[in-house]
Amino acid sequence: MPSVVLPHRWRPRRLRQDFKKPISFGNSPWQWWISHDRYAETFARRMDAFLNQGQDGHDVETLRTFKGRSTYRIHGEHGDAFAKRIPLLTLRKRFGALTGHQNSLLGFDHGSAEVTNALAMHERTSHGLPVFCMGERLSYGVPHQQLLIQPWLDGTIGLGELWHSTSSCHRQQLLLRVEELLASLHGARLFHMDLHHGNIMIDPDDATSTLHAIDCDKMVVDVARPELATALHIGKLLRELEGREPEHFLRQLSLARHMQRRITGKVELSEEVDALLAVSLRYRMSKTISRRRLLISPFNTIEGRKLEARARRTYKNRDMPLINWQDLQMPEHDVDCVIPSSL
Repeated sequence: MPSVVLPHRWRPRRLRQDFKKPISFGNSPWQWWISHDRYAETFARRMDAFLNQGQDGHDVETLRTFKGRSTYRIHGEHGDAFAKRIPLLTLRKRFGALTGHQNSLLGFDHGSAEVTNALAMHERTSHGLPVFCMGERLSYGVPHQQLLIQPWLDGTIGLGELWHSTSSCHRQQLLLRVEELLASLHGARLFHMDLHHGNIMIDPDDATSTLHAIDCDKMVVDVARPELATALHIGKLLRELEGREPEHFLRQLSLARHMQRRITGKVELSEEVDALLAVSLRYRMSKTISRRRLLISPFNTIEGRKLEARARRTYKNRDMPLINWQDLQMPEHDVDCVIPSSL
């Protein structure tokens, strides 16, 4: 059936700049912003047909449905694609999706934000992925569902899955590859916000393949102080990969400091960077500390003890012993190290 051109005024700049005008297929309630990739429209058509029929078939396979979000694999003759459907449950997020704004009022995790952030990751680093299409289902001209389609990373698994099934020697090699990813984010002034070991995809059979960071919907672009973003990335990843047993804390902190120095090229670490490394290694921060606010202004001051007190406000952190801040200043603890074989 012929495609119908729909109005697209007041839409996010990224959509108007990098995608064709939105189209619909026949009488479908979905409209599609399609990139200039030659296979993008094929993926959009197959996903559109699936959404209107509601059954898995030869072209589309449902992978997971969780908290209203669903993921899919779209099969194609020249390679597959990955799709993620995002419901917009509140009116404020619907207007955020309409305009593309990313803030506390209009939300950070709508599909328009993810398009902008994913393309920033793809263009500024070698660890991102392009966006083939974004689909939208509108109500009174405002999106209430969005759907992203990106390349399928064939043969890859999450970093954590490989980490927990391999040797200590191989883990050291994996950390060097993780450093390359973090160095790229540092140079691009990007903070992922959710860079856990399941959002870093790796080919377990190819030691030279590129790591890819996925799920960029909440990413902070153009952080004011990239060294702080790097410290938060390092602390979170090491805590998740190695665990947060208190008896390993000083060794993990030493490893984190050396990673920070190599990635940023700064031999001397500031007190603020050291505090972020320590707190993010010991505590889960997302519930009680706004990491976004720490990064968007160059004038924020960070004090380790106050940051720790805020982190301990959630029950998930209260069982952890307090950090001995005086002990962290002892130079004998800051020695180069490798991943403990017992982890």
